[in-house]
Amino acid sequence: MAIIRAEISPRDQETKDKIIAELTDVLVRYGSPRENTHVLLYEVSHDNWAKGGLSYTRRAAQAKES
Repeated sequence: MAIIRAEISPRDQETKDKIIAELTDVLVRYGSPRENTHVLLYEVSHDNWAKGGLSYTRRAAQAKES
């Protein structure tokens, strides 16, 4: 059994489905049985995801102001 945990920014369901399928394909290529390959996506709001001391929400707001 394989479990993939990925933290991502919010995405639409179609995009998440593609991410899940492609991550599964990678593990299957390396020997994990497809039916025993689990993918867990953790969506993190841009309010709670930061870089360099600024949340991505704040960064986007500052970029609009510039």
